[in-house]
Amino acid sequence: MTTMISRGAALRAMGLGLLVTGALVAAGCGGNGEAKEDGKARETLTAQGQQEKVNVSVEALVPRAFSSRLALVGEVRAENDAMISAQTGGTLRRIVADRGRQVRKGDTLMVLDSRRQQAAFDAAEAQAANVRLDVEAADRLHSNGQGISDSDWKKARNGLRMAEAGLANARIELENCFITAPQSGVVAERFVDLGELVGPGTPLLQLVQGGIKVRVGLPENQAAGAKQGMSARVRVPEAGLETTARVEWVGSVLQGDSRTLPVELRLGDAAGLRPGMACQVELDRPRDAHSIVVPLTVVQNDEDTSFVFVEEGGKASRRPVRLGSRNGDAVEVLEGLAAGERLITSGYRGLSTGQALNVVAPAAK
Repeated sequence: MTTMISRGAALRAMGLGLLVTGALVAAGCGGNGEAKEDGKARETLTAQGQQEKVNVSVEALVPRAFSSRLALVGEVRAENDAMISAQTGGTLRRIVADRGRQVRKGDTLMVLDSRRQQAAFDAAEAQAANVRLDVEAADRLHSNGQGISDSDWKKARNGLRMAEAGLANARIELENCFITAPQSGVVAERFVDLGELVGPGTPLLQLVQGGIKVRVGLPENQAAGAKQGMSARVRVPEAGLETTARVEWVGSVLQGDSRTLPVELRLGDAAGLRPGMACQVELDRPRDAHSIVVPLTVVQNDEDTSFVFVEEGGKASRRPVRLGSRNGDAVEVLEGLAAGERLITSGYRGLSTGQALNVVAPAAK
């Protein structure tokens, strides 16, 4: 009985030893797996510690010929556009030439009430006549040496000049009641109605003459390139009108309110255009044979700054640029880039200065 119990205990002890041994072996195997995983993790961390390279395409900048068109908004004007204003005060009594009327130089256009000016003229004319009689008598006495001094005689002569000047002024005031055309042309607009009281300086009529022209204002930063003879195109899209033009006159002083330089263009064909129309003007800028030109798509903006990215030594470098004119999808760079630099033309979105780059061939189009 004792022998059987001892044998059973021995078997149980042997089983327990096998279990412990198995556990130790299993634990040993598990430790090797964790060590391998730790190695892989370290390898992963090491790879993440290195900056990831961004694939980009680059293009070496080469100066090239570049011409562009400057887009502006202009106004169609008459060749000679006269704004006729009142020179004296009075009530408008008669309209002789109204809107659309063709007139000749010197034709009467309007008549103001002239009764007050007529009375003043009559009084001045009578006074001048009286003074003239006095001077004639003084001349006879002075020539005969009878009873008049040289001083009194000169005063009489001066009085005549004053009377004649007053008469001339009264005549001008009377004539100003009859508004006449300073040039031949067409009455384009009337600004006052019959019976209206006008004063000196009141606009009365607009008189246009001859052909038409286009006037535009060049921005201050483009003014230096404006020259007589430059070609342009003029369009009025709403009316389906388009014609060629050429710069005929370039102003010498910037307009104070808009800081633009006035420029006038003569039209090649003015058919259909009318004074007062707004139009689109494309002014051809001079061709520059040594321009740095980049695609407009690579230019990015940050607040008020335009910039591009270039590749230097395998890394990205941000370059602020000052842009000039554009032509289609190309834009001229005035400052910020130089010939030979490697412009990043794809993959530039989201780049930062110092970003590691992997230069690849551009994708086939």
